[in-house]
Amino acid sequence: MAALDISFIRTVFLQPLLTGLEKHYGINHEQLGIPARILKEPMSLIPFSEVVGWLEHVEKLTGNPAFMINIANEIKFDKMGYLGEWFLSSPDLALAFRRINYGTSCLQSGATFHGEQSGNIIKWSYSTRYAKGRARLHDSLRMAIMFNHALKHYMGDNYVPINVEISGPPCGNGLIESYFGTEIQWNAPMTKVWVDISILEHGNNKAFNVTRPMLMSNLQLDDFLNMPQPHDLAKVMFEMVNYSRYYGVPNIDFVADRVGLSRQQLQRRLHQYGWNFTSITSYVLCNSAIKYMMEGMPITEIAAALGYSNVQSFNKAFQRNRGNTPAQYQQRLLERSRT
Repeated sequence: MAALDISFIRTVFLQPLLTGLEKHYGINHEQLGIPARILKEPMSLIPFSEVVGWLEHVEKLTGNPAFMINIANEIKFDKMGYLGEWFLSSPDLALAFRRINYGTSCLQSGATFHGEQSGNIIKWSYSTRYAKGRARLHDSLRMAIMFNHALKHYMGDNYVPINVEISGPPCGNGLIESYFGTEIQWNAPMTKVWVDISILEHGNNKAFNVTRPMLMSNLQLDDFLNMPQPHDLAKVMFEMVNYSRYYGVPNIDFVADRVGLSRQQLQRRLHQYGWNFTSITSYVLCNSAIKYMMEGMPITEIAAALGYSNVQSFNKAFQRNRGNTPAQYQQRLLERSRT
C-alpha cells in the first residue's frame, strides 16, 4: 500500500504572508480558520494542503488574484524574525543564495529551492507539486517576491531581474510586471527568477555589517532540523496528529480528512504498521508535553495546551506513557539541567 504523501511548511515561513494580509486587507487568522496557538509556535508544522485552501480563500475574500503583490513589502525573509535574519546575514549574495537554498529545506518539505545555470544566466528556482489549483499562482508569486527581495537586499532597491517565471495564469493587469520591472512568463512549470551570473560572482552593493551570531538552543535546533519527508509514514502521521491538536483533542476523523482517507481506510493503514490512532496520539501528546516542559511551561498550562479537560487526565495519560507523572518528569529534567 502506498505511503501517505503529505508536505509540510513551518508557521514561520508563512508569517510574512499572514502579517501582510492583516496589515493590508485586515484578514486575520480567525477568518482563515488558523488556530491562534499555532501562530505562537513558529516551528510548528502545517500540512501544505491546508495552505492551499487558505490561499484560495484569500483570493475570494479580496476578490483580487494579484493580492500577493499588494502585500509584497511584507513578503521578505527578514520578516521571519531571527531565522529570516540569518538567511540574509551572509557577507555577499552568493553565500546568501546557497544558504537560502539549503536552509529552506527545513522550512518546507516536498519542495526544491535551487539555481539552474544557462549560459551566463542563473535561474533561481522554486518548485513544489503540492501547490494545486489557484493556490499554485499565489504560492509561486510568494516565492518569486521573496527571491526578489533577497536580490534587492544585496544589489540595492533599483535592481531588476532579467526575467521572472510564474506558475500560474496571467493576473494583475500589468501590476506584477510593473512590480518586478521585467517580463513575466506565465504558466511556467516552476517559479524562476533570472539573474546574470556575474552578480553572484562579483556583485554586492550592500555594506556588510558584522552582526551578533544567531543563537539557537538545542531544542530550537531539533525543531528546525526535524522536517518529515512526504513519504515517511511514521513522521507524517506524527505531525498530522500533532497538527490536529491545535484544533482540540486529536481526532481520527480530522486527520483522515486531511490525508484524504476515510476513517476506516486510515485505521487499516495504521493497523498494517502495527499502530492504532490512540497509541499514536498518546505518543505525540507526551512528546509535545516534554517539549513544553523543556521550554519551562507550567504543568497546568501544558495540560490546557494539549487539550486535556483537566490536569488529572493529563497526569494519568502521561504516567501511562512515561512511567512518571508530569511533575516528576519535569523535576528530573530540572535536576539534569543543573548537572
